[in-house]
Amino acid sequence: MIQHRQPPLKHRQFNGLTLAALLLVGIALPYASPNAAAQSENYAGALIEPAWVAERLGSVNIKLIDVRSHADYTRGHIPGARNLQPESLRGMVEGNPSALLPGDMIAAHLSLMGIRPQDFVIIVGGDVLQDATLVGMAFARIGHEKWLIMNGGFPKWTSEGHPVLTALPDYEPTRYPAPAAADSFTVDADDIRSEANSAAVLLDVRPHEFFTGEKSNEARAGHIPGSLNRNSKADLAENGYFQSIAELETIYAELIGPKDTPVIVSCRTGHQASQTYFLLRHLLGYEDVRWYDASWTEWAARSDLPVER
Repeated sequence: MIQHRQPPLKHRQFNGLTLAALLLVGIALPYASPNAAAQSENYAGALIEPAWVAERLGSVNIKLIDVRSHADYTRGHIPGARNLQPESLRGMVEGNPSALLPGDMIAAHLSLMGIRPQDFVIIVGGDVLQDATLVGMAFARIGHEKWLIMNGGFPKWTSEGHPVLTALPDYEPTRYPAPAAADSFTVDADDIRSEANSAAVLLDVRPHEFFTGEKSNEARAGHIPGSLNRNSKADLAENGYFQSIAELETIYAELIGPKDTPVIVSCRTGHQASQTYFLLRHLLGYEDVRWYDASWTEWAARSDLPVER
């Protein structure tokens, strides 16, 4: 059951990392507040520009996580970056074939990669933003709040002329502690059913033809009754990263309403929904956003749950 409401974003600047903590590790971010994004076009608190990263290459407190394919990574990557395949963080959990792994398994994986709880992690994507946001969900699940996503990913890094290497990184494994409790942002079908008469907005971010049931790639076609639909790809510019934050602010204000409106984001497997969760929670400042990891895969397979078309 859903028991915890996330704290307002004003108390979670820089993904929960306070300015004082950033200064402790010798990191000064170029922006002052996550909500500055809406006014200045700066992706503050959740996205960071390649130039900022380039100036800090080699910092012992910054770890770069490249989430592109094995082949793309080995052909060239940011110096020191470690490769992490997003699908390695998912598997069969409680019958769901594509669930984000439990926190202890994620912690074990990060230990092999030499990641420490105190590290400031920069996630570097390719041209698929949702890969980076899914990895962000894994860091959030284990309570590692010191992470950002590099705006424009590796394509923007190379277009700006920053250095690229093919040498594999050299590092020592660590012992990343497993989280003491489950995260408070992941929901399941029973949670959603229990909120059927609540004020929560159910936002399905699959393509419209899958939402309506015109197309289907799961056990049943259609959507959760009462859901709204906005394709996650509609939020992206031509480069595959977010379009104008000011425009998205207006769009979602009309679609969802005030920032304190409870929102549950779903898709087919949780992958696309991770991108919209990231946008709503970290860029637009919605205060109570939750993520339906199993999404339509679970809902469609359960014959006891209603479907709307």
